[in-house]
Amino acid sequence: MTTYQYQKKCFKEYKESIKFPEQTSYLYGNPVNTVVPMEAAIGKVMVIGSYPAAKLYFVNSIPDVPLYDCNAPFSAEPYFDGSRIRSSVTGQELSELILETIGVSREHCWLTSLVKVFLFDEDHVKKYNRLGKTDTQENRSKFMEYANKSLKWIRQEIEIANPYVIILLGIEVIASLLLVSEEEARTYMTGKVFEKKIIWKNSNFICLPSPGLLMERSARNPWPRSFALKIGPTALKEVERLKSLPSI
Repeated sequence: MTTYQYQKKCFKEYKESIKFPEQTSYLYGNPVNTVVPMEAAIGKVMVIGSYPAAKLYFVNSIPDVPLYDCNAPFSAEPYFDGSRIRSSVTGQELSELILETIGVSREHCWLTSLVKVFLFDEDHVKKYNRLGKTDTQENRSKFMEYANKSLKWIRQEIEIANPYVIILLGIEVIASLLLVSEEEARTYMTGKVFEKKIIWKNSNFICLPSPGLLMERSARNPWPRSFALKIGPTALKEVERLKSLPSI
């Protein structure tokens, strides 16, 4: 299967395959669609996040209201939100913090998400209620359910992309892909390589904190400092080592 064939198949069949309600829509009725990988380098680095962000807007004095799908996973495309020019925060953090730290450019990545539809949390639902849309249901809590049903899609992507290393971002993604508990997944976020058999051969995985966790700057969150001082530099060395190995 080619990348284009996969993109078409995923866009058409994904929501039904995970039993995602077809009628789920944004504030003005735009459907929540499948966000397929667009930056899709072959034989390089695959980055897997949890689920795609949405474009957030300033609506009736309410900030950060999700209105439309982003164009791609980890999109860094700028847009005007009604108040200022902005882009997806996770896309910016991926490029400026994570990829820069581990020495990888976006052009050498297959960027994707485990769950391929935007999920509404309770705060989004409250904002929609204030704006008069009362039929939106919170579905962020269903992430693990959707993630488990999405594994076959990620396996197809891995087979097509054939990456020399797969970067897993965040506890939920690590737990789903490596089949471990969330508590154990937390201990995997070291920047070191783990091997696991996916499809027909062993794949190299590096587990890192999610962009959201790294953006949460507080005295109670040790991950930004740990990533800067230890996890990131360890991942950089591992990526350089794997990149230097002869391809199979």
